[in-house]
Amino acid sequence: LALLLPAFSAHARAGQNPGIGILSDVKVGKGEVLHEDLVCIGAHATVEGRVEGSVVVVGGTLDFSGEAREVVTILSKANFRDGSLVHGEMVHILGEMKQDPEARFEGNKVDVGSSLPPRVQRMLSRGLIGLFVMLRIIGLVISGIVVMLIALLIPEGVERMSAALDTRWPASIGFGLLACVVVVIVVIGLAITIIGIPFALLVGMIAKILGLIGITAILMVLGKKLGTETGLLGDHSSLLASVMLGFAVLALIRFIPLFGELVWTLLGVVGLGLTVITRLGREAEAGAS
Repeated sequence: LALLLPAFSAHARAGQNPGIGILSDVKVGKGEVLHEDLVCIGAHATVEGRVEGSVVVVGGTLDFSGEAREVVTILSKANFRDGSLVHGEMVHILGEMKQDPEARFEGNKVDVGSSLPPRVQRMLSRGLIGLFVMLRIIGLVISGIVVMLIALLIPEGVERMSAALDTRWPASIGFGLLACVVVVIVVIGLAITIIGIPFALLVGMIAKILGLIGITAILMVLGKKLGTETGLLGDHSSLLASVMLGFAVLALIRFIPLFGELVWTLLGVVGLGLTVITRLGREAEAGAS
């Protein structure tokens, strides 16, 4: 990754340059010599001649059959064909990579991800889209596990909070926004000093968990309603089944760019407020009455 910094800083000063392509293809043909770095972002780079600097491709495709000092590909599809010669390091981070047996690499090779299953490699080779999908899947898996554990560990509290949601959702929004502001102020105040950084992380983590507890109650309401109306769940279905059905619907929504994050953030605010005003469900019955 350190190889990226000089390349980007140099081209930022250069303005128009045949060796840089952002969402546009770049090519160094046979017999041609590029006396500086080649940088390609989100497009197709073809190197058949000689690049005296580094070749950097991010979120694109590299067809390489020429010569270069160093090559770095990130979230890209890299093809090193017969005649390829890399004098220095070859770094490939996530994506699909193919190399001809006659391709030569004189320096160190750093290969992260080409041993993954082919489908995963192809997905990651799609650049920013692949990164978005991968991070979204990882986030959903972690969130799903946490939500499931909450439903299993404190089912009574989740049920009481879900019962209070119908009448107390306006207050949940207000208290959720207030709690978010307080958390941000506290985290910033603690993070000013090095000693307070661990406590700032702890406060943020506690707020996140409390928000997930409230989200679990909301998911129970959503899953129970959808399950009953569609016939997927019966009247006596378990709390866990309702929660996970609601989570499955939310997981699909979260794959929608921007809108999915907006929905998740809103649920987090409401969930945090619901957890606060019901004290983890312990005051739901009193509040409802």
